Amino acid sequence: MYFNSPPLAIVDHPADAKHRTIGRAGQFPQWIVIHHTGGDNSLNWLSTTSAPPVSCHRLISKAGVNYKIVQDKDTAYCAGYAVVGPIPSKTGLNFNYYSLNIELENRGNGTDEYPFAQMQMCANQVVEWWAAYGFLPVVGHGDVDSGKNDPLGFDWSLLYRLIKDRLSACLVLPA
Repeated sequence: MYFNSPPLAIVDHPADAKHRTIGRAGQFPQWIVIHHTGGDNSLNWLSTTSAPPVSCHRLISKAGVNYKIVQDKDTAYCAGYAVVGPIPSKTGLNFNYYSLNIELENRGNGTDEYPFAQMQMCANQVVEWWAAYGFLPVVGHGDVDSGKNDPLGFDWSLLYRLIKDRLSACLVLPA
């Protein structure tokens, strides 16, 4: 038994050279990190205008539009330094090399909602990455960086149900 994720509708909005690093310093993605943007319109900020440069692999709008900011094979500037199991902390490699990152458009105040379309696309993106890279752990930014609290107000149980539904639809049983 295996699964195959159907292609997602993704809008390319590539980050400029200051907002990404080509490659992953020899590392394979080992984590999926979910973030909130802390704003309302972060598309250009995450790809060209933030200083210092901040980026992500995917930005998902409240309407569920999935923007590809940085290619999966490259490093986005999103998770920063973190402490997770055997992965080195600030004295070692940057966690960005080990993670794929999803930014959810959200003010990050704990009351701004994550609409269903956004949650569903987030789940679909997780499943697409699982089909490509295996079952990577999915964590919030605040879970790997004690200085962060995102994604604040996020409904993890809904995300897990949506992931389960998407996986069920993608399973291929042997003949």
